[in-house]
Amino acid sequence: MIRFKDVSLKLGNKQLLKSFNLRINKGDKVLLAAPSGSGKTSLLRLILGSTDPDSGKILFGKKEVAVENIQKIRSHIAYLSKDVDFPNGKVQDVFQEIFQLPSNKHLKYTNEKLSEKLKEFDLPEELMRRNTNLISGGQRQRLGWILVQLLDRPVLLLDEPTSAMNEKQKQRFIDFVVHTKKTVICVSHDPVWQIPEVKVITELIS
Repeated sequence: MIRFKDVSLKLGNKQLLKSFNLRINKGDKVLLAAPSGSGKTSLLRLILGSTDPDSGKILFGKKEVAVENIQKIRSHIAYLSKDVDFPNGKVQDVFQEIFQLPSNKHLKYTNEKLSEKLKEFDLPEELMRRNTNLISGGQRQRLGWILVQLLDRPVLLLDEPTSAMNEKQKQRFIDFVVHTKKTVICVSHDPVWQIPEVKVITELIS
């Protein structure tokens, strides 16, 4: 599904990845739990094609992550960033715009679906009409997770997805990850992720 072949990456004077090899099969659940500053977020960016390796290559399926393939590859990925950045605007308008993008227009999105998800995640319906820059960190994470679910893509890249959630919300999130057939790569230092169903990687430099 996703394969790193002898990948090296240096940012400034810091070596983040060195001759790094990793194979992630379809449906795998992988936790990146290496120390802070070791390149975990950079690894996600390499898969997304937002960062290029200094050497080696990354394969997504049978395609190499490269400029000519990147749009097709990204159409299979839902990425939840650490800060869950949303464009400025009312939540319902921002979601409408996201689902009007060419890669998402095939999905049958409605405001009613968003309303149902808000209730499911213990969020008030009036949040739909609130500006995205007025949402708290915990609400922002849950809203980002709602977007990931509605996009329904086969690969999930999650960067510290539960850092602002309470224990109930974390458990619901992890239960979904454990039981989904999707391929999941998660960056987190939260020990709640270190469970038997998830493969833990603690070293990125071999």
